[in-house]
Amino acid sequence: MPKVAKSAKVTKEPAGTVLARLDDGTIQLTFTIPFAIVQTTREAVLKELANDVEVPGFRKGKAPLDLAMKNIDRQRLYEHTLQHLLPQHYAKAVLEHNLRPVLQPRFELVSIDPDPIGVEEERDWTIRAVTCELPEIDLGDYKKTVSNSKKTEVWTPAKGDPKASNEPSREEREQQIINALLESATLSLPKPLIEEEINHKLSQLLDQVQKLGLTVEQYLASTNKTVEQLKQDYASQSQASIKLVLILNRVAEAEKVQVSEAEIEEVISATSSRTEGNGQAKSTISTPEQKSLIRAVLSRRKALDSLVNLI
Repeated sequence: MPKVAKSAKVTKEPAGTVLARLDDGTIQLTFTIPFAIVQTTREAVLKELANDVEVPGFRKGKAPLDLAMKNIDRQRLYEHTLQHLLPQHYAKAVLEHNLRPVLQPRFELVSIDPDPIGVEEERDWTIRAVTCELPEIDLGDYKKTVSNSKKTEVWTPAKGDPKASNEPSREEREQQIINALLESATLSLPKPLIEEEINHKLSQLLDQVQKLGLTVEQYLASTNKTVEQLKQDYASQSQASIKLVLILNRVAEAEKVQVSEAEIEEVISATSSRTEGNGQAKSTISTPEQKSLIRAVLSRRKALDSLVNLI
C-alpha cells in the first residue's frame, strides 16, 4: 500500500471522505460506508445469491434464507457486497472533491467487517481508492528548443555515397523533435499511471507467448531475464511512452490542432479495407470509444507534423 508522503496534501470533507495527494500525483481517496448501508446491501445480496443456492430437500432458490446462508461462500458474499457498494460511494467521493481520475481505481480495505455472515461488529467500512489525474505539464519554450535542436548534428551521410543527402530524413527530424520535447517539458508521472502501462505490456506479452505455445517461464529463460528485470524494462519504456503521449497531447492543445470527422472516417475505412470481414471490422472500430482513440492518435500526429518545419 502506498504511503502518504510528508508533503502530501490532505483534504477532509464533512461527508467523511479524505483526499491525499502524493508527491508524484497519486491520489488516495478514503471514504467510509456507514454500517447501516452495508447491512442493508448485504441482506439484498444474500437474497440474490440465495436464488442460485441448492439445498437438499428444496427446489433451487426456494430454501429458507437461514439455510441458504450456510451454503453461500463468505468470500463470494463479501465480494458481491463490495461490487454493489463501491461504484456509487466512490463516485460520490470523486464528486465531493471535484476530481477527474484517468484510471479505474485500485481499492484497498482499510477497515471492514472480517466476518460477513457470523457475529459481526456493527462498524462502518472504510475503503481507500488509489488512482490519479493527468499530471500538469510545463512545455517550456518548446518551439525554441525544437528549433535549436537542428543545430545538433544527429545524422551524417555515408562517406563516399553520391546518393547521400545532406539533410536528415523526415523520420530523423521527427526523432529530433521528440528528443527536444522530452528535454523541454517538465512533468511528474503518477505511479498508478506507470503501473497501468506495465500491466498492459505484460498482458500483451502473455498473449503473444501463449500464441507461440510457450509459457512465460520459457520466454524469460530464452531472454535470460527475470520477472523483475522484465518489469524494470517495461517501467522504463512505459515512462518514456507515457511522457511522449502526454506531451504531444499538450502540444496539440497549444497548437489548437483540429481533427475532422472526415479524417476519422478515412482511417476507419482504410483499416476495415485491410481486414477480412470488412463490415464487421468497420462496425468494431466505429464505436465512440474507438473513434475517440483515433482522434487522439491523429491529433498527436498533427502536433508532431506542426513542428517538423522548425528544424
